[in-house]
Amino acid sequence: MNDFQPYLIQNTHPQTYNLPRLKHLPVREQPAFRVAKDSDACSLAELLAVIIGGSTQIETAERLLAQFGTIQKIAQAHVNEIAKVQGVSNLTALRLKAALALGRKLLQPEDERPVIHSPGDAAQILMPMLAHREQEFMVVMPLDTRNRMLDVIEIYHGSLNSSMVRVGELFKPALQRNAAAILIAHNHPSTDPTPSPEDISVTRAIVQAGKLLDVSVLDHLVIGLSRWVSLKEKGLGFS
Repeated sequence: MNDFQPYLIQNTHPQTYNLPRLKHLPVREQPAFRVAKDSDACSLAELLAVIIGGSTQIETAERLLAQFGTIQKIAQAHVNEIAKVQGVSNLTALRLKAALALGRKLLQPEDERPVIHSPGDAAQILMPMLAHREQEFMVVMPLDTRNRMLDVIEIYHGSLNSSMVRVGELFKPALQRNAAAILIAHNHPSTDPTPSPEDISVTRAIVQAGKLLDVSVLDHLVIGLSRWVSLKEKGLGFS
């Protein structure tokens, strides 16, 4: 008889699975029910959870708030930054950006759109969006025939140079909105708004493309921490 006896391995630490918190909540306490009943009474986490969806929506919403701190910082973040949070897919990040953009548009009635009479008017709108960014952002402001602002759209994010900026992308928002003109702006994370040679070269290419597309390029602003520079006023890239 063989005396060999196999060892029986006992698992002294059985694996446990934690159910998502959504599964533990009564229906009346779940974010979707609360938003449907009274969205104004909901917390930021609950509102975000409904947009995020899925079984781990509550945990993901809380991770988002822990990562960014405020809803304003989530709105300012790039889609790729939002998608880095655990549980947030690229599609979910896009939904969040769209939902927050809709909220901003709700606060801007069509008949009260800002009119851009000067570079200073545009800078007043764009400084809060761009001045404190730690990376470089380029935005486009399409304008109607009365120089009323139609929107502000982020086009690029990261290190900008003339070789990576596709001029056609800058005009796409204007063509989609039948805009008569555009104003370009980007920030310098160094806080010094002095235009670089690359800024001037990009501006020159944008102005030439605008002439071909019959869309006026009103200006290109460079935003620093507390100052801004108008390339048109300086005659840089517009001659």
